[in-house]
Amino acid sequence: MPRWLVILGIFVLLSGGKSAAQPAETKLDPNIYDNYLGTYELSSGELLVIGRSQRVLYFYEPSTGLARGLDHAPSSTPALKWFAGPSFQIFSPVQFEIEFIRKGGMIAGLVLLKPGVATQTAKKVPFYREEKVSFRSGDAILSGTLLIPSTKGPHPAVVCVHGSGEQDRNGFGSIIRFVADHFARHGIATLIYDKRGVGGSTGNWANQTLDDLATDALAGFRMLQNRSDINRKQIGLWGSSQAGWIMPKMAAQTNEIAFIISVSGAGAGISVGDQVLYNLEVDLHNAGFSPDEIAEWKQAYRLLYKIVQTGEGTDTSQLEELVRKLQQNPKLSDAIRVNWFLARSNPKIDWKKRDQWFFLYDPNFDALPLWRQYTGPVLGIFGELDGLAPVSEVVPIFAKILASRKNTDFTIAVFPKAHHILMEMETDTPNDNELPRLKRYVPGYFDTMSEWLSRHVTINIDNSQKTLKR
Repeated sequence: MPRWLVILGIFVLLSGGKSAAQPAETKLDPNIYDNYLGTYELSSGELLVIGRSQRVLYFYEPSTGLARGLDHAPSSTPALKWFAGPSFQIFSPVQFEIEFIRKGGMIAGLVLLKPGVATQTAKKVPFYREEKVSFRSGDAILSGTLLIPSTKGPHPAVVCVHGSGEQDRNGFGSIIRFVADHFARHGIATLIYDKRGVGGSTGNWANQTLDDLATDALAGFRMLQNRSDINRKQIGLWGSSQAGWIMPKMAAQTNEIAFIISVSGAGAGISVGDQVLYNLEVDLHNAGFSPDEIAEWKQAYRLLYKIVQTGEGTDTSQLEELVRKLQQNPKLSDAIRVNWFLARSNPKIDWKKRDQWFFLYDPNFDALPLWRQYTGPVLGIFGELDGLAPVSEVVPIFAKILASRKNTDFTIAVFPKAHHILMEMETDTPNDNELPRLKRYVPGYFDTMSEWLSRHVTINIDNSQKTLKR
């Protein structure tokens, strides 16, 4: 049945010395730094979680939601002493330090040093085990990690589906890793994997269509179905952002997907083309563009859509003339998303370069009919201040579609003050420029997912309740 949620007492649901830049351009060696990842327990029982992206270690404190990127002083590899700044991707001034403890060549714990607070030591605790896995999808071999609860199987399971861009198994800002850690600690096996051409996977993510991405994720789903320690009838999907287009495409190919959790999902109420136009509008507004200037940019994008759909040989002179005019605006340097295509010095379309987003993704694609066909339960999570989707517009549409299905088991939660990545904003309007300054995940985000899952899957509790309820 549709559910109503009240989060933080606010009605949110419809029925149903360093710079702020990345601290290092060098990729972290997984053979060294994957050993740092996992859950650490303080003597107080409080947990700390270490994750990573391709280049940065990340720190997450489940009790407060605090999340920080970690920098380290130049030193020999492996680096043991790391520093956290005031926010997610700003590393100076230093607010606290972490020093990892090695024992027998492995990371066994960490020391947390916060100003004005007694030094705390946390030991690394195996709430789950990790298994390196690989699976074939077409001509590619995809590499990943399966986080398996320490309790007896077979376990319910989740396949984590990426958002857009070059992402490894841990995701942008370790977002996927933190979700997988949370699920595994709550008794749910979780598959995370590298996109094609990233980490240990072969191929090239940059030339994949949404259908290709769905095929890859579905291959991971099939791999889990063939494992004896996984309950093949309770395997579902978690995905964020672009995954909102990918997951319903997966569900259209099989009726075996047990559930779907969509976080800041694209395709929840508007087409691919309209989603891009919204991203563009928010970006230009925050860069100081006037309504008339924004309208001209949107006109240029609509012309682009029309030309691409008509095909090579179409007259592009009107688009080129408009783009040349728009490129003269000095405020353009403050806009991030227009640089996807139309802000380039040459406004001509390169028809031979087929890995451009407007070739790979059909602007007219609308995921709503596929969502309507899906027969399983759905949890849709949105941030009120998402700069990549018009949340107040799409949530009613998404809820109406889910309620129209034969199975009306869905829940939609909109978290107040939340950014696209479900971290808390300090501004009152959507603004992607705030991303580096975010400080913590919004209260209730992780627990909302695990509590919802506990009502939809069977979790084995044969070791200790404590293990599963962190």
